[in-house]
Amino acid sequence: MVPWHLRRWAVAGIVAAAVGVFVLAIVPAGRAVQVVCSVLVLFGSLAFATATIAGIVRRELRKHVEIVNEAVERGVIEVLPPGRVADRLLERVYGESPFNREVTTALLGGEGRLLDGGDLTISEHTEIDFRLDSVDDRSYHLVMEQRYSFRNRIPTSTFVIFATSAPRLRDSIISGCRLPLFELWFVRDDTDEPRFEDSVEGMRESVRIGMQYADGRGRVHDVEARDPAPYLREVKLRDWGRYLDFFRTDGGESGAVLDRLDYMDSLRIFEVDLPALAEGDAAVTTILRLTVRSTTLQLVSDGFCYWQAPYPCFVESMRFDTTKLQLGDSPELYVNAKAFTISSPGSLDTWTSGASATDLTLRSWMLRGHGVALMWRPFKEA
Repeated sequence: MVPWHLRRWAVAGIVAAAVGVFVLAIVPAGRAVQVVCSVLVLFGSLAFATATIAGIVRRELRKHVEIVNEAVERGVIEVLPPGRVADRLLERVYGESPFNREVTTALLGGEGRLLDGGDLTISEHTEIDFRLDSVDDRSYHLVMEQRYSFRNRIPTSTFVIFATSAPRLRDSIISGCRLPLFELWFVRDDTDEPRFEDSVEGMRESVRIGMQYADGRGRVHDVEARDPAPYLREVKLRDWGRYLDFFRTDGGESGAVLDRLDYMDSLRIFEVDLPALAEGDAAVTTILRLTVRSTTLQLVSDGFCYWQAPYPCFVESMRFDTTKLQLGDSPELYVNAKAFTISSPGSLDTWTSGASATDLTLRSWMLRGHGVALMWRPFKEA
């Protein structure tokens, strides 16, 4: 804790004092010698005492500075919105850039402009269930149930579903959506047999939404998963910019602009009125938990299916049921699950038989764009 220059002064003082005492003890007494030795002893003692006191004071000051710094940091964090704190940190680390906002949004789960974090969507307990049921040799139904428990109560009255067959939109919607609660359906369209519209209609009929919400008095209410069809409306083309910032004329904060007309046949947006879905007398003020179940039609030839985090999620576990998935003439199915864009211990080490359901324990944070892919292949004899 004592800096090197103070150590040198302390050592020099000890040496000088020791020399002075030694000379006085062994050299015959003389006035000049006594004066010189006395000066050495005095100088050495003062140097040692000064260096020692300075070292002690400096050590104590450092302790108090650390305490003050911690108090100041906590005070700043408490009085500034989370987004502003993250912006300043990224500017210091990465430098100033308009693209830092994307990192902030992905990390925080929202803009972070409210002091209490009320505009952040973070699921601190997430469970995902997959079930793959063969329809024919070419396609299968992916039945997915997602259960979210939010860290903060989400002050929203709508839930939005994006359905697209455009790979570019699939990769852009999660980062381009500024709504707190949404779901993304991706349908890999078949050029030989276009099926986007039929698939979306099938998914629309299959979706079930449940929730736990708090009313204006803070009382908690539970709504079992139910069909939202009576309370679901499709968003018109002219209103797409309200839901996805890259369809706005200014491109939003990212600056990117896409032409809505280019995606008329590959994107549909639906909005669910959550207060109407609750069908109760109590007003829906904030959302605590959300359950979304849906069925999508997918191609077996893809060889994989996946889940992507729409906002920061701490994923406890995922369950994959492939017992009803058939691959042509193959007598057995092998599966493997891997987390992508992150390093996670939650992955299967080897290909395992798909004859029984597979549980994958993740216990890992996933941000926007992170996810888990389930891959499959037919059994092959060694």
